[in-house]
Amino acid sequence: MTRADVPTRLLDSAEARFAERGYHGVSMRQIAAGADITISLAQYHFSTKEALFGAVLERRIAAINHQRLSRLDAVEQQADASGAPLAVEDVLRAFLEPTVLLSRDDASGGRHYAQLIAQVVNEPQPHARNVSRAHSDPIARQTMRVLARALPGLDAPALAWCYLFAVGAMISAISPTGRIRQLSNGKSDPDDVQRILGLLVPFLAGGFRAVAALPAAEPPWRAPGAPVS
Repeated sequence: MTRADVPTRLLDSAEARFAERGYHGVSMRQIAAGADITISLAQYHFSTKEALFGAVLERRIAAINHQRLSRLDAVEQQADASGAPLAVEDVLRAFLEPTVLLSRDDASGGRHYAQLIAQVVNEPQPHARNVSRAHSDPIARQTMRVLARALPGLDAPALAWCYLFAVGAMISAISPTGRIRQLSNGKSDPDDVQRILGLLVPFLAGGFRAVAALPAAEPPWRAPGAPVS
């Protein structure tokens, strides 16, 4: 092992252990042992566990976000060139597909990433919030900007909620729990990424359009006479 190999070995060890045990379930010493290096060398490259956690996520998210931005740009450029309105489905596919594809790519640590991103989305602690702010929020705002072009009647607060609903559905779809196989009595393959996208994109597009079509007055699901909180 050369000195240049150390950061990658640390990231690989940390990724596997964070995915399996969660952020609080693993120590820097255990990560270093998994990489077969000393704790002092591990801390030389990553001074804290939080810094290492951020680097683990950044390694995957940076590649995903690069693909997302390229696809979103292509969707906008095609619409501008043709003069046709943006399709919600095209925007959602540009956002969703890179993550869904990676989640089933074992050679690129996809299953570990699928577990980790679920932890980040659902964890309010600083180590997760910092990752979201640094790496997830910028692409979220860019995606919502393009979605707003596709759905000009959807107000900004509702759009933000719908975006979060979409992320939640995506995380559920890619989580490597195998639950879909159980719920479908073995008829659904959790690794069929094209099937996942073929259902997820129209499902979410329908939800976005349904919310955009709601009247501007109080939501129709509120019970008559119910107080506004």
